[in-house]
Amino acid sequence: MEQIGRTGVPAMHAVLLNEKSILIIDKAEENEAKLDSGVSAYSTLYDTETNEYRTLLLETNTFCSAGGFLGNGTFISTGGAESRSIWKAGKGHQSIRHFQPCSDSTCHWQEFPTGKMYSNRWYPTVEQLPEGDLIIVGGSNAGTKYNTVIKNTPSYEFWPPRTAEPIQLDLLLHTLPNNLYPFVFLLPDGNLFIFASTKSIIYDYKNHVVVKELPRMPGVPRSYPLTGGAVMLPLRPENNYNVEILICGGSASAKATTPADDTCGKINLGHQEPKWEMDTFVHKRVMPDGVFGTDGSIIWVNGCQRGYAGYKDANHDPTFDPLIYHPEKPLGSRWQQGLANTDIARMYHSVALTLPDGRIWIAGSNSVDPPDIYAKYPTEYRVEYFSPPYLFKSNTRPKISHVPRVVTYDTEFNVLLHLEQNEKDLDKVQVAILRPGFSTHSMHMSQRYVYLVHNVSKDFQSLNITTPPNANIFPPGQAFLIVLYDGVPCKATEFFIEHEEEDLLI
Repeated sequence: MEQIGRTGVPAMHAVLLNEKSILIIDKAEENEAKLDSGVSAYSTLYDTETNEYRTLLLETNTFCSAGGFLGNGTFISTGGAESRSIWKAGKGHQSIRHFQPCSDSTCHWQEFPTGKMYSNRWYPTVEQLPEGDLIIVGGSNAGTKYNTVIKNTPSYEFWPPRTAEPIQLDLLLHTLPNNLYPFVFLLPDGNLFIFASTKSIIYDYKNHVVVKELPRMPGVPRSYPLTGGAVMLPLRPENNYNVEILICGGSASAKATTPADDTCGKINLGHQEPKWEMDTFVHKRVMPDGVFGTDGSIIWVNGCQRGYAGYKDANHDPTFDPLIYHPEKPLGSRWQQGLANTDIARMYHSVALTLPDGRIWIAGSNSVDPPDIYAKYPTEYRVEYFSPPYLFKSNTRPKISHVPRVVTYDTEFNVLLHLEQNEKDLDKVQVAILRPGFSTHSMHMSQRYVYLVHNVSKDFQSLNITTPPNANIFPPGQAFLIVLYDGVPCKATEFFIEHEEEDLLI
């Protein structure tokens, strides 16, 4: 665990724009980063190579918003909170913001301040769809400790808009008060898995109907403010992209004294009658961040052992120890402990992102309002990098080159491969694609890891790779190509998977 760099604003939200740039979004508040006008910034662009940031101007309040990429490569930020005149921030509840990634310092926010969404949405979830647009699910219409009947926004809509009005989602009527930032995953059959509190459904968003109600997950609620974390485990072509969802952590009540939960549940959606298989989470943890290692494992960081997601002394006893979950191992043997830890509390408003080089970028933590770097659990501007064990497994890593910038679905492409091992084994080569997703509040919206069909040349110097068969497996847009040898990943290369090559606009 290495601490280097500062974000300038607390990293309440973060997304990897390309191989080195991270877009950071806070809410409108007083921060150490200042715009040229002298007003406090609440968005920065962070360079993981130089560990320096550039301030960005925002004019709507992005507090507790959501985000995702359109298929054309444009990043979209949705929703937010009340206006804050001190920082010249307008109301953000219905705002849509565009950010088009660039390779220089010319990219900036483009905002559509009011009325672009049908409903006020604070704490909504965004999921990228196979058509290349976004679905925006749930939230509340105003600030709240937890959701209520009056403040609930039990509906979804699309960006760009598909319907003339928002569509009611009954699941969000029946999961109060713990249903903000619901977990949403696009499934290979084109439907959605949607989870809130302890309930989940498979949902057809095109015809607006519930396909299947799933069993209630045992134990405590897992949604904000009793925040757990959720991951759709890696998809594999050899089992027809069978889906398993893993949900870990949470809390029993929104009290500062309540111990966090120490269980996980996994549900196999490929079973005719899916059931939750319960497992330990090793540590009590609320507000955990579960991200993919570039080797396909799930790395859990951040969170605390007592309390709930919120301000005013709501979080206590930070968890300093990362954990790694190995999904391919049997129940009882999946957890790896004894890893490099931290001494920085990463609790409410922390984030984590997987980088192309295999490290995990960790930032944020701001459970005090206004920000205070001298508090017991201070506002954090420091950045950390966690290097997982797979980076130390071998003295050499695979190398790839000549990766095309854009490919289309169900096609083949070739890349050059370099392996330094004297004796090579075809069975030790794997190929995968990663989308790190949009990180906020233990959510990793649109995060995805998919293994690809491939063939290695006889001389081990090239790979023929087949792209996913359709956009339900991996929605269009940014991907990071990873080649592994004996569990050791190469440095991933950014490329794009599109319906048509000309769909990409960046």
